[in-house]
Amino acid sequence: MSWIKQHIGEWISISAHLERRPPRFTLTITLGELPDGWARTQRPERTWAAIIGLLLLAPFIALLAAGLLRALGLTAPYELLASSPTAIIAAAISLFIGIPVAIAMNLWRITRVGLRRDARSLEGLLALEFAPLHLVVVLAALLIGGAFVAHLAIDSYACLTGVRSAC
Repeated sequence: MSWIKQHIGEWISISAHLERRPPRFTLTITLGELPDGWARTQRPERTWAAIIGLLLLAPFIALLAAGLLRALGLTAPYELLASSPTAIIAAAISLFIGIPVAIAMNLWRITRVGLRRDARSLEGLLALEFAPLHLVVVLAALLIGGAFVAHLAIDSYACLTGVRSAC
């Protein structure tokens, strides 16, 4: 826990530098401070954005957890959520609106993206501030959204290859 507290506010950055003469490409990954010449963002990380992100993800996570419990043999939580139209609507809104909003809201707070150009070179930066709660929200939303999209892709492929129960 002390390691996490020690690194809060530091940056995980990838910097690319391309020069014309002599032809050179440099890619740098830095942990700690931003590379020279790049300023911090004016958007400090805020805990409220991460908490709202967690609240946006909560209904779909609850339905997903109930589905996993159902697969393990405990059907009561799933039946309770599946029989409630409000819970189904909340989970659908969480999936289709909550996940993208949670990702955007939290990435906006902790991301620094930039591009600089001069006569002989081009330099780009992609950096994430080490803010654990924001990173957890973004990673959870990406995993949940990615799993849902993968599920749709697998079902679509099965339908295309003739498995009628997947259609």
